[in-house]
Amino acid sequence: MKVKMSDLMIALGYASIAYSAYRYFTATEADAKRDALFVGHWAPTLFILGVGAENREYRHQNTLALDADA
Repeated sequence: MKVKMSDLMIALGYASIAYSAYRYFTATEADAKRDALFVGHWAPTLFILGVGAENREYRHQNTLALDADA
């Protein structure tokens, strides 16, 4: 199975949003809510990395793929 780096980064961006929302709404302490907001700030970075990897894949440049045949 070939997993492209751009797909992985986009999936991780959405996962960080989902985890942040879950953690925020289930937290009982202020520190836990602050941690949830911190995790939510990862999403834009992961999306930017995903778009950058997608551009490199489109131009057929080397990207870090999780398959030796990439």
